Amino acid sequence: MNITPCRNHPNQANRNQQAFHDADNAHGVRLICARYGAAMLLATVLLYAVGCEQKRIAPPAPPPPVVSVTRPVTATVQSYHEYNGNLEAMETVQVQARVKGFLKEIAFTEGDEVKQGALLFKIDPREYISVVKRAEADMRRATTEFDRCKSEAERASKLMSSRALGIEDYEQRVAARDTAAATLMQTQAAVEGAKLQLSYTEIHSPIDGQISRAMVTRGNLVGQNETTLLTTIVSMDPLYVYFDTPERDLVDFQRARQAGIQADVLSRSLPVEVGITTEEGYPHAGKIDFRENRVDAGTGTVRLRGQIPNPHVNPGKVRLLYPGLYARVRVPTGAPRALLSIPEDALMTGQEGRYVYVVGEGDIIQKRTVQVGPQVSKVAVPTTGGRVGWTLNASGTMAAEAPKSIAVTAVVSIESGLQATDRVVVNGLMKSRPGSPVSPQLWELKPPPETISK
Repeated sequence: MNITPCRNHPNQANRNQQAFHDADNAHGVRLICARYGAAMLLATVLLYAVGCEQKRIAPPAPPPPVVSVTRPVTATVQSYHEYNGNLEAMETVQVQARVKGFLKEIAFTEGDEVKQGALLFKIDPREYISVVKRAEADMRRATTEFDRCKSEAERASKLMSSRALGIEDYEQRVAARDTAAATLMQTQAAVEGAKLQLSYTEIHSPIDGQISRAMVTRGNLVGQNETTLLTTIVSMDPLYVYFDTPERDLVDFQRARQAGIQADVLSRSLPVEVGITTEEGYPHAGKIDFRENRVDAGTGTVRLRGQIPNPHVNPGKVRLLYPGLYARVRVPTGAPRALLSIPEDALMTGQEGRYVYVVGEGDIIQKRTVQVGPQVSKVAVPTTGGRVGWTLNASGTMAAEAPKSIAVTAVVSIESGLQATDRVVVNGLMKSRPGSPVSPQLWELKPPPETISK
């Protein structure tokens, strides 16, 4: 039996060839995936190894920050009561027209300082000159009449002694003489009054002081039915400072006086110090010269008054103080005390109050709460050639290029919270943290060369 071999169908051949290619592609994909997975595994191992290596070579910690420290210095300080007050002129004058007339001349510059007796205004004097002349004429006529009556009285006296004149005629001549004398006195008074009125046409400054603006200009009629205000003058040196002190402080003053620690308020020897808004501290010193005789029941205060000088200051010959200015006032209380003192820049403020940073054992920062006392000094940084105030002076361990001395603008006393051996941070406060180490550089706090009584 002959069997004829079966031939593959063309479509079947194509399917076999496609299957071969698909198997080959699948093998390639598996090969690529295997290689990619091996690469990823190798990269992960390398990254882990690099990370471990970085942990092993971490950089060292930074050194402790450098801070400047100083030890407190003992200073003698004075306690004060501080108040708000205002400045007033000792003398205030309202310059007024005392006679009627047209204002003829203004003889001053508005706002200038004038001297006592300086001419300020002129009023038209012609009317008053005529009055003076008429009064002088009346006086001359009265003088002539008096001389005549006096001569007749003298002749009558001689005739009376020789009995050539009767007593009645003699008495009449004596009476005429006395009447003429009275008339003469009356005309003399009229002349003086007329001259006085004439003098009022020239108005002079009654005091030394600073003059205000002219309230009336030239050509206006002044003094018509009442006196006319022309300007005002206030004295400038010295000045008064008025301030109100609580009754509690008044009792303290009285007790200090009783103990012999402080002078009486009315003795004109109790000091007062004044500063205005634009000034640092209390640069103007004076004396208290007045105390009101009762306490104001509504406010619980009593008014005091001090007197302070206000001289011209060069350059420019200006006065630093002005009537009406607001003033800060302080009055010493009690005896001076010796307290530890530090630069004011070392103080900080928190919820617990005022505090400082102190470098303790192991150069570790400690936070120390303090009670601040009176201020010891507060001045501007002195310029070249000026008075040397409080300074911080470098120790011998500082670098050669470091400054050897730094001016301290403000120094305060400390009532409690510090000891003389403490190292107080004065510079580098922002780099300091309680419990953190620092590298301290010691500076010496020095007072001024001269002793200054506060």
